[in-house]
Amino acid sequence: VGLDRFEARKKILKELKQKEFFVKEENIKNKVPYGDRSNSIIEPFLTEQWFADAGKLSVKAKEVVNSKKTNFFPENWSKTYFQWMNNIEPWCISRQLWWGHQIPAWYGPDEKIFVAENEDDAKQQAKKHYGKNVELNRDPDVLDTWFSSGLWPFATLGWPDDNKYVDKFYPTSVLVTGFDIIFFWVARMIMFGTEFLNKEPFKDIYVHALVRDEKGQKMSKSKGNVIDPLDLIEKYSADALRFTLLSMASPGTDVKLSEDRVKGY
Repeated sequence: VGLDRFEARKKILKELKQKEFFVKEENIKNKVPYGDRSNSIIEPFLTEQWFADAGKLSVKAKEVVNSKKTNFFPENWSKTYFQWMNNIEPWCISRQLWWGHQIPAWYGPDEKIFVAENEDDAKQQAKKHYGKNVELNRDPDVLDTWFSSGLWPFATLGWPDDNKYVDKFYPTSVLVTGFDIIFFWVARMIMFGTEFLNKEPFKDIYVHALVRDEKGQKMSKSKGNVIDPLDLIEKYSADALRFTLLSMASPGTDVKLSEDRVKGY
């Protein structure tokens, strides 16, 4: 316990040999996954996590798209939506990160869990359960990014504390987004909108292509292949960048952007 895994392996091997349980050692070639950002070896490690019943959340969310209360443009992207929604699994909503909305769960002295809207509610539940005031510890995990992002259509309008803007501006009319987050973001917003406000968050979803690097790879900070539009504007003007993107943006195909293209246009 507490040892680095590579150190622990040596120690286990040494102990097996000392106790004469050791049979043989052999080298086996296998695929070892490495983390994108850390470049460290990734290995499975079983941990306890929090899950949401996504199957239950998906019922109304499927209905609003089926009944055309919410429409995809181009329409074929609804297939991607249903591909995810019809094969939905329980959603692991806890993350072991520094920042985010903290999981609203507290543990009693005997590790009994109290899930509540706030700490006062949790303390009331605990007092009822134990018959006295006890010290509670909050779960250190935070909610999955997409869980917090799913609240965007109404949390940004003051929900749940003040609903005057929600009443005025919810639902909105058009969401413009990339196809790669149809499930991760679009579906989560629809699930939460239909669950908490009983209304779809937007009428139409316009799905556009992605702007990729010149080799067709997705831009990412860890790969270092991000093109900053501000740099291109500084060098070639906003019009040149706009014209490049417009000329390359045929429906259904991704834009492979390079500085040379902007220079040419």
